[in-house]
Amino acid sequence: MVGLPVHSRGEPERLLRQRFAIPAQRAERALARFSEQSGLELVFPSRIAARIKTRAVYGSFPPLLALGQMLEGTGLHATASEDSGVVIITSHNPQPPTPMKRSSLSQTRHPLLGLLGFLMAAPLILAQPFAPSSTVDEDEELVRLPIFDVSSERANTYRATDSMSGARIRQALIDTPATINVVTSDFIKDIGAASVIDATQYVSGVGNSHLSGAGGRSDAHTIRGFGIWGTAIDNFVTMNSFQATLDPLLLDRVEITKGPNAVLAPNGAPGGFANALTKSPSFERSQTVRLELVDEYFGNRISYDATGPLPGTKRFSYRLIAGYQDAHSFIPGKILSKSLNPQLTWAISPKAQLKLKGFFINWKNEGPSAYPSRLRLRSDVVNGQTATVDSIMPGFVYDGANGGYDNDLRDVHIRRGTLEFTTALSDRLSMRLAALRQYLHSENGGVDWRELPSRWKTHPNGFPNSERYNPMTGVFTPEQLWGLQDSAMPYDEVTNPYVSTPVLEYPPHVAPRTAQLQHHYANEMHYQADLAGNFEFGGTGRDAVATLQVVVGGVRGRAYDKLYNWESEPGALLDFDYNTGPYPTDQPGRPEKIDSLWRHWVGPRTTKTQVYGTSQLGLFQKRVLLNGGVSRIWVNRPDWIDMLTGSTGSKLRASHNTPFYAALVKVLPQVAVYFSHSENADAGVANNEVFWQKGEQDEVGMKLEFFAGRLSITGAYFDLKQDRVITQNPLYFFDDTLTEYFLLDVTNKGFELDIVGGITPNLTVIASYTDMKLREPTGHPRIGTPDTLLNGLLKYDFSRGFAKGMSVFAGFNHVSKSAGETPAIQYTPLGVLAQISFYVPERTIYSAGASYDYGSLRFQLNVDNLTNKKTLWSSTGRNDVTPYPGRNIRLTTTYTF
Repeated sequence: MVGLPVHSRGEPERLLRQRFAIPAQRAERALARFSEQSGLELVFPSRIAARIKTRAVYGSFPPLLALGQMLEGTGLHATASEDSGVVIITSHNPQPPTPMKRSSLSQTRHPLLGLLGFLMAAPLILAQPFAPSSTVDEDEELVRLPIFDVSSERANTYRATDSMSGARIRQALIDTPATINVVTSDFIKDIGAASVIDATQYVSGVGNSHLSGAGGRSDAHTIRGFGIWGTAIDNFVTMNSFQATLDPLLLDRVEITKGPNAVLAPNGAPGGFANALTKSPSFERSQTVRLELVDEYFGNRISYDATGPLPGTKRFSYRLIAGYQDAHSFIPGKILSKSLNPQLTWAISPKAQLKLKGFFINWKNEGPSAYPSRLRLRSDVVNGQTATVDSIMPGFVYDGANGGYDNDLRDVHIRRGTLEFTTALSDRLSMRLAALRQYLHSENGGVDWRELPSRWKTHPNGFPNSERYNPMTGVFTPEQLWGLQDSAMPYDEVTNPYVSTPVLEYPPHVAPRTAQLQHHYANEMHYQADLAGNFEFGGTGRDAVATLQVVVGGVRGRAYDKLYNWESEPGALLDFDYNTGPYPTDQPGRPEKIDSLWRHWVGPRTTKTQVYGTSQLGLFQKRVLLNGGVSRIWVNRPDWIDMLTGSTGSKLRASHNTPFYAALVKVLPQVAVYFSHSENADAGVANNEVFWQKGEQDEVGMKLEFFAGRLSITGAYFDLKQDRVITQNPLYFFDDTLTEYFLLDVTNKGFELDIVGGITPNLTVIASYTDMKLREPTGHPRIGTPDTLLNGLLKYDFSRGFAKGMSVFAGFNHVSKSAGETPAIQYTPLGVLAQISFYVPERTIYSAGASYDYGSLRFQLNVDNLTNKKTLWSSTGRNDVTPYPGRNIRLTTTYTF
C-alpha cells in the first residue's frame, strides 16, 4: 500500500477536473457520494465514519483535491493502492470539523479536463510517503463499496478504462484477457446515434445485419460475422428480443464483447454480444432537455432526463428519462416512439444499495418502411456479379414504397422492470442480487402480394429458384429452368442429360393477395445472483505474493410465448395482375378479427438455468494474470405443438459445460499480451435427439496504453467456429444409401485493430480495422458479411480563443462487398456446389458534425451520409434488396440545468 496524503488548494490549477456536488453530512454518506461521482473505490472504517461530519464540496476540480477538501479538519486520512486504485480512509489525529463556506475553487465546467483529472493527479500522489493502515482499530469494520458498477473514471471522453462484461464485475480493460470495446455516452451523444448499431459502427468486427438502423429490428447487427438479434440490457440476456430499437437516450455505455462468453451469454451467438448499460440515478442534481430536428428523416425527437436526490431524503435518488419521437423514414413511412423510464436508488448504507428501473416503451414503424427491403435485381445480374443501383429492375424506385402499403406496420409495446441489490459483505466480498420481469407485445401486419419465386410453383409459368441452377456448373440462371430430358428416367450424361427451358424470372401471372395481422405475446422472468471476492496472500498491496479474484453465481430464466395470427379470407382482396406494373398502388384495409381466419400458437415454457465460477490469479505484483472458469447450463422445454402449422416439437431437457481459460502478461504497466480460449453453447433437437451447437474461439492479442491511459491501442487475432451446422452431402444424389446431411463447422479467422482515445488533450481519434474470413461449410462467405471493415473518426475540441467550447468531427465507415444471398440449394443434383448469384457492393459513407457549448446550452449539427451516396447495403435475396439512406442533416439543442 502507498500512503496518499490528499492535496488541498496548494496544488497547481493545471490538474484536470471533475464536477462534484456533495453537501456537508455524515462521513459515510459523503464518502459514498464521492465514490459515485468520482468513480474511485473507497474502503473506510464505518464506526468512525458514522460519527464524523465532512465539509461540503461543490464545483469542478481534481478528484483527490475534492477528497482532501471534504476531509479537511475531520481527522480522516486517505491512502491508496497503486495496483488496484482503491482509496482507504483511516483515522489520523482526529480533530473536530470546522465550519467552511462553499468552495472558492473555480466553478468552470470542462468535461474533458474532468475526465482526465485523476490520471493526471495519480503520479503526484504515488510519490508521497506511505501512511500505514494500522491506524484502523482492529474491531472496526472496513467498508468496501460494491464493484458491480462500472466506474465513471475515463482517461478520455471516448475511452473508458473498465468494463462489466468480462466477468460480471468491474475490471480494468488492460487486465481483461479478451477483446471488449466500450462505446461511451459522450461518443453516442456526439455522433447523434439513433440506435445501438449507429453507436457501434466504428467498432472493429461489428457490422449491420438485415433491417438494422434507426428503423430496424431488434438493434440487429453482426459481431465477427455472426448475427445478433437483440442486445443484452444491464447484464440481462433475454430469450425474446423485441423488434424495437433501444432509444440511445437511455444509454450510459455499450460494451461489445468479442467471441463466446460462457458467463454473461452462455447461449449467445459465437461472435459475441452487445451489453447496453443504461443510465442510473445520481445524487448530483441535474435536468436535461434535448430537442432534435431534421430536414429529412430519423429525427424530430424530444427527450427529458432528470436526476438527483429525492426531496427531503438523504438516502434516495431518482432518475426519470422520457422521450417522444415522430419521424419520417427514408422509405415512405413513419417511426413513432414514446418512452417513460422511472428509476430509484436507495443507498441503504455506505456499503449497500438497492436500484429499481422501469422501462415503458411504445415503438411503431408504420407504412412501407416497416419492410424496406423491396428492391429487385434485373435478371442479367448473375454469376457472382456485384450489384449496383443500376442493377435494380425498371419500375422500382430507390427510395419508393415499391409495393408497400400504408397499413404495413410493426408495433411493439415493452414493459420491463429490473431490481438490483448490491452490497459489500466485508472488505473482501461483494454480492449482487438482481431480477428482471419483462412483458412484450408486438403486432405485425400488412398485405402480402408478392408471390416469391419459391412459391410460384402453384402459379402458371411459375417455378422455384432451386430449379434454376445449372446442374453442371452450379451457376444460377434466372431465365432458364433445368430438368432431365426425360423426367421419368435416371440421369445419363449422353442419353438423358439435363437440359434448360427458357422461362422468365418473374413470369406474368395474377397473384392473390391476403391481409395479415399477427400478435406476439412474450413473458419472461430472470433471476441472477453473484458473489465476488478479492484475496491477497503473502502480504498486502504491492508486497502480496499473489492475489486471487473469484466470482461465482447463478442465473435462472423462464420464458412463455403466445402468438395469434389473422389472415383475410381468400378473395377478400383483389388479386394483382403482374402485367399491369411492377407493383400495386391501391391500399387495401387491414384485416379484422371477425371476418378473418385465425390461428394461434402457444410456445412451451422454456427454462434455462446456469451456474458459473471464474477466477483470476495474479502473480508477480499482478504482472501475470491467469484466468479460468466454467459455466454449466441446463435447458428444460416440454414437447409442444404449433397450431399455426400443426407441427410438433420434441421435449428438450439437457445440460452442458462450457469452460474458458486465459493468461495475460503485463510486459510493462501499459503493455499487456494475452491468450484466451472461450466457449458457449445452445441446445436443439433433431430426429428426437438432443444436440448442443457450440461456439468456440482461440484469441491472441495485445493491449497498449499511452499518455497516462488517454490513448488505447488493441490488436487481436482470432480463430472462431460454430460447430454442428447442417450441410448437405453432395454424394447423396448419386447414392441415397449414404448420409444425406453432415454436421460441419462455420469458421471465421481474422485480425482486428482498434485505436481509441486522445492523441492530444484536444484531438481524439477512433479507428478500427477488421480483416476476417467467415466461411460456411460449403466454403461460401456468409450473406451480408464483408471480409474487410475500416472505420475512422477524428474529433477536435477547441479549448481557447474565440472558438472555445466548440468541437468538430469527421468520420467514415468502409465495408467491402458481401454475399447478397444464400443460394437456394447447397448442391445441384450432380453434386456441384451452387454459386452465389450476386454480391452487395462495397461502400464508404462519410459523416461530419460540430457542437458548441455555451453555458448550459449545447448546439449540435450532424450530417449523415455527407456525400449523399446512393448504394445497396443489405439484402436477403434477389427480391429483397435495401437502399442505403441518403444525406440527412440533424440539428440538436440541449439545455442542462
